Amino acid sequence: MSYPDLSLATTHIGSLPFTEVEEALAFSFNFDIPAWPQLPKYKEEGMLWQFVRTFPGFDLQKERILTDTSKFEEGMLKLYEDYVAIIEEGKLEILETQLDRGFSKSFFVFIDRAKQSNYSILKGQITGPFTLGISLKIETEEALIFREDLRDLLVKYLTIQALAQVYNLKKAAQTVILFFDEPGLSGFGSSAYITLSKEIVLGMLGEIISILKSHGCLTGIHVCANTSWDILFDCGVDIINFDSYAFFDKFVIYADKLIPFLAQGNKYIAWGAVPTEKETLSKVTIEELLSGFLRQLKSLAQLLSLDEEFLIKHSMLTPACGMGSLTEEMAYKVLKFIKDIKGKIL
Repeated sequence: MSYPDLSLATTHIGSLPFTEVEEALAFSFNFDIPAWPQLPKYKEEGMLWQFVRTFPGFDLQKERILTDTSKFEEGMLKLYEDYVAIIEEGKLEILETQLDRGFSKSFFVFIDRAKQSNYSILKGQITGPFTLGISLKIETEEALIFREDLRDLLVKYLTIQALAQVYNLKKAAQTVILFFDEPGLSGFGSSAYITLSKEIVLGMLGEIISILKSHGCLTGIHVCANTSWDILFDCGVDIINFDSYAFFDKFVIYADKLIPFLAQGNKYIAWGAVPTEKETLSKVTIEELLSGFLRQLKSLAQLLSLDEEFLIKHSMLTPACGMGSLTEEMAYKVLKFIKDIKGKIL
């Protein structure tokens, strides 16, 4: 596949504070790489529930996967049949019907609007397999991720859902980037997940990412806190998005992994350079953000023995996290700060 130049390209994580689709779309198209807006003010567009509407056995009322029902068995068989047809037999037309039209108020409108513009790159996003796996529970209160069979089912399901996004977004843009939102990875390694090895997590992420890349999609992972960053460097992803405002010092501990990651070419660090925590955002100035970002850039370049220009070429700019919990006014402040940082660097 051909790789676009993403140097200092701006995009957002996904969630926005708006309730009106038109306002959310107008906001999103201010970024270099627009992302379809998630609107978590509506419960059904929360990051956990938005992407599991059609998961076998999912009951929105109970917020559980009911595995002891015929509906689950039928759904599981249908999912595996679709997976084989799409992935192994190449019947991509099946992807047309894989996204529930009600999963997002903005997704399909976003595509229609993008078709009328000249954007060559669009971004989609989906909750990642680790975060969903530890969050979704069956009727016994056990999380899906601890059952190998359900873990595999979740990976296959997310693969289809992610590909369906890519399939639709490619109707409006030549290049699609799909981010996996993985806030749950901040808990990896804790006692609650001690039975989950790095190999299990890498297997989940790597399987989906490799299939997306084989279909010409660029991939990214967003983690808004600290985590075992080596997992992200090793899973085959193209873009690693982190909260550089709050967690830069934790991120650079993995500098030995960052060097070979960037050396592969067409790999990017997406700096979450503008905080999305309300109190911090209300007090911070553009001067503080710019000086902080430049200081981090210089520090990382020295640590890696790389030229700053090389790092800039392999950097993108984003908010530190989603903006769904902000006020609309604050979201516009984040947008302005991101644009100002880019403008002052170029």
